[in-house]
Amino acid sequence: MQQERYDEFQVAKRHRYGHHAFFLTIVLIFVNGLIKMNYIWAEPLIEMLVLMSIPSTYMVVMTILNGAYMSRKDKNTYLYIPMFGFVSLFSLFVIGQAIWSDVFAPIKDGRLDNSASILFIAANSISMTIAMIVRRRKDSRMIREEA
Repeated sequence: MQQERYDEFQVAKRHRYGHHAFFLTIVLIFVNGLIKMNYIWAEPLIEMLVLMSIPSTYMVVMTILNGAYMSRKDKNTYLYIPMFGFVSLFSLFVIGQAIWSDVFAPIKDGRLDNSASILFIAANSISMTIAMIVRRRKDSRMIREEA
């Protein structure tokens, strides 16, 4: 019999936060529809990115903080923090370069422009990195208290 990758607790948490993210997506789409009846607030590409990044970031951060993101059998989980940290730093570097070269204009003509997409990518990667650091510290503290 094949061993399960995640235990029952992790599967339940993943399903719970998946349902939360799904309902959050529905609410965001509904609110977006109401707003778009009178006002176009973003370009279509960035609008889609915003509507997808908020629920996905919520789900990923909550599963990380509650210990359901990575399997207990995953090896080399200590590499995830530097990898996501590197993506976060690179995103911040790209934002800095765009600001420095005067091409960064997240709002044009009262609308969120496609150049704002890097802000959402950076926010996603930074929040995941912070959540992994917090979870790692929480796990280390738990291990110290048990010993």
